[in-house]
Amino acid sequence: MYIKVNNTTREITDNTSVEQLVAQLKVSTNGIAVAINQHVVKNVNWSSTIIKNQDDIIIIKSTQGG
Repeated sequence: MYIKVNNTTREITDNTSVEQLVAQLKVSTNGIAVAINQHVVKNVNWSSTIIKNQDDIIIIKSTQGG
């Protein structure tokens, strides 16, 4: 199935959770937020949130600055 991650189309397998996607993308989980179709998914729900075909996913990493 196909999804968008930060405006890039990707192919993933069925029944992929947010947690699995983040691991596949090799994104550090420290200080990131994930939204699916403009709805933030709490990190405690990543393992139980299954991605669906054509979902639009945004992964945002917090940064520090001064």
